[in-house]
Amino acid sequence: MPSKRRYNVKGTNDFIVLAAIFFFLCLWAIKDAWYPSEKVLKKHPLEVVAAFEADGSVEKVYVSVGDAVAEEQLLAKLRTDKFAVEYEKAKTDYTEKKKKFAMMDHARKNAEKNGVSENGYAEIIAGMETAQSAMNEALRVVTDLKAQMDASVLKTPSKGVVKEVKMETHTLVKAGDPVVVINPKDHFYLFNKSLAIFSFFAFWIFLAIHILAR
Repeated sequence: MPSKRRYNVKGTNDFIVLAAIFFFLCLWAIKDAWYPSEKVLKKHPLEVVAAFEADGSVEKVYVSVGDAVAEEQLLAKLRTDKFAVEYEKAKTDYTEKKKKFAMMDHARKNAEKNGVSENGYAEIIAGMETAQSAMNEALRVVTDLKAQMDASVLKTPSKGVVKEVKMETHTLVKAGDPVVVINPKDHFYLFNKSLAIFSFFAFWIFLAIHILAR
């Protein structure tokens, strides 16, 4: 009777080690792919909600459900008629006050160069400080209005596909209200699902080799 054939493969324990590695890798990939933690969700959100940073009336929505959007792409815009007029006036006012400050500063330099009475110099300095204060205040108004103008424009926080449009033209919205919901273009979950499947089969393959090669 011929003896029973046995397979003697050196390093067979290496296969059980590899099987164990792929087993735990599979568990890790399953967790991140199907049961992500809050930390993972924060870094790789399943959906991204775009919202205005200011209250207002929606002037126009530029995307529809199913649209692919790039990062920083325009999604929607609030009406800014009032802000636009105020902003232009504020810029004009700032320009005038800046010129006045420049004139006062020029007068100060001339006084220092050509000489002037102590009282006269004090008046020039006081006038220059007043002009500078007015200029700074005008700049603050321009900056605030510019920020409000910027807040009226809603752009894509990340590239992806539009999942839902919650607001329509002429809709009144408050700051923070969801306007557009986006499925981000993130391969993290797809990669982990693929890794889980690959690791699952690799685990069984190396375990089978270990059993057959003993």
